[in-house]
Amino acid sequence: MDENQNDFFKQYGNKIMEYVEDQILLARLKTVKKISSLVGRLIIYFIVALLCTVIFLFVSVIAGFLLGKLFHSELAGFSTVTGLFIIALIVIIIKRKAIQQKFSSNIIDIILDKNENN
Repeated sequence: MDENQNDFFKQYGNKIMEYVEDQILLARLKTVKKISSLVGRLIIYFIVALLCTVIFLFVSVIAGFLLGKLFHSELAGFSTVTGLFIIALIVIIIKRKAIQQKFSSNIIDIILDKNENN
């Protein structure tokens, strides 16, 4: 009886160890999947932000020259564009909590696999 019991514990002890190792591996793989998804999205967001910045810069220069022609003074045109940027900065500072919440909720959705189909 003791031999059967020892064999039973050896056999199922090994199976339990294999199960625990498989669960650890599964947790690691899920973590790698979430991190790679997050890093991929952050890289895409960075590239899009960089391109938008370049486009925004050129559009700003064009708007400055255009307004300069309308006002017959380049200083007035670029000052108007700068004033618009200052207004936009103030609005962003006022709404920063909502903007931060939106970006952090996107990151949390990635971590919790809520947007897995997207």
